[in-house]
Amino acid sequence: MADQGLSLTLGELRREVARFLQFGREYEFLGDGQKADVDSCIRRGLRQFLTPPPTQGQSESHTWTWLRPLGSVATVASTASYEMPRNFGGIVGNMAYQSTTDGAFRPIEVTSISALRARKQAETLSNGRPEVVALTPKSSSSGQPEIPTLFEATFYPTPDKVYTIEFQYIAAMEDFTSREDSFSLPGGQSHGETIIASCLAVGEALTTDRPGRYQALFMQRLASSVSADRRLYLPSNLGQNLDRSDGVFRPRRTSSQVTYTP
Repeated sequence: MADQGLSLTLGELRREVARFLQFGREYEFLGDGQKADVDSCIRRGLRQFLTPPPTQGQSESHTWTWLRPLGSVATVASTASYEMPRNFGGIVGNMAYQSTTDGAFRPIEVTSISALRARKQAETLSNGRPEVVALTPKSSSSGQPEIPTLFEATFYPTPDKVYTIEFQYIAAMEDFTSREDSFSLPGGQSHGETIIASCLAVGEALTTDRPGRYQALFMQRLASSVSADRRLYLPSNLGQNLDRSDGVFRPRRTSSQVTYTP
């Protein structure tokens, strides 16, 4: 097993929550009901961390950089619809593909399925370079608890050849409480203490009539985590500051890139 450093593991988090709930530190020796309480606190705490309340001075919730990977779809001639990545939870901005003639990235506007269908009916063009895309649930349920909804992308015009279409998206987290104790939680070592505080804040709310101490600690830790995450977007960390006045989208490749080929 690779060295995990100071990253927070599922086993460590379970021990912290179990001790806080006064169940003892040995999760594997707990009864089924106690294990369910520990895992419930962890799931709720992770949801609070992944979609956190706004920090002081902010009006919106922060979206973590590591939850915004770069994905891609390789099109096939005369095929309009493609499955999105299994962990797709929402799009960030528009999609784009790189032109083979001048190398520039051509944007593909994200629109609604009704607007796409209306344009398709109004125009005679059928196949060509994709200009718009609609994202829709492929089914109400995938039948897999960790993947509640699958999405597909429908392009118009229908691609007339192979295009490698890139996009940034919000990744949906799986329920990892069935994983081994060595499983490293999201966010790496930078946010481990924030995750612990979030889970303990949930436990505090369930076990005391006067919750607030650990929620305050969570908000304090959250401000530090958000600040660290935002530093990733400082100009010194983003590379060349290219002109965007032409409106052409140029995706920034990161270590979280995901390539998806249907």
